[in-house]
Amino acid sequence: MLTVRTFLPLAVVMSVFAGCESPTEAQAKAERAQREAEQKAAEVASELDKKVAEIDQRAERETDKALREAAEELNEAAIDAREKSAEAQSELAKARDDVRESTTRRVENLEKDVVELRAKLEKKMPKVEADKLVKELEQKSEAVRRSLRDLDAATSTNLNDVRRVVTQQVEELDRAIQEARRRV
Repeated sequence: MLTVRTFLPLAVVMSVFAGCESPTEAQAKAERAQREAEQKAAEVASELDKKVAEIDQRAERETDKALREAAEELNEAAIDAREKSAEAQSELAKARDDVRESTTRRVENLEKDVVELRAKLEKKMPKVEADKLVKELEQKSEAVRRSLRDLDAATSTNLNDVRRVVTQQVEELDRAIQEARRRV
C-alpha cells in the first residue's frame, strides 16, 4: 500500500517528468508556434494588402472624379470663351458697321455738296483753279473712303484709332468744302 511517504516522492518524481518536455516535444511546440506566427503574419499581410487595395481603389475613384470635374470645368470655360468671343466679334462687326454707315451717309452728303459746288466754282473762278480745288476735295473724299475700307481690318484694340482717323478725314473734307464755299 502506498503511504504518504512513498506516494510523495513518487508524486514529486512524476511531476518533474510531467513538467519537463522531451526535446522533440519542445521542437514540435516551437515549430507549431512558428507556423502560427507565420500564419498570423500572413493573415496580417493579407489584411494589409486588402486595405491598401481599397485605399488605392478609393484614391483612383477620387482621382477619376477630380479629373472628370476638371475636364467638365475646362469644357465649360472653353464654351464660355467661345461664346464671349462670338459676342465680341458680333459687337465689333456692329461697331464697324455703325461707323461705316454714319460716315458713308455723311460723305455722300459732302460729295453732293462738292458736285453742287463745282458748278458754282467754275462760274466764279478760272476753270483750271476750280478743277484743282474740286480735285483736292475729291482726293479728300477718296481718303475717307479708303479709311472706311480699313474698318474691315480693324480689331477691337485699334477700332477707336481707325474711327478717329475716319472722323478726322471727314472733318477735313467738311472744312475744305466750307472753305471752297466761302470762295464762291
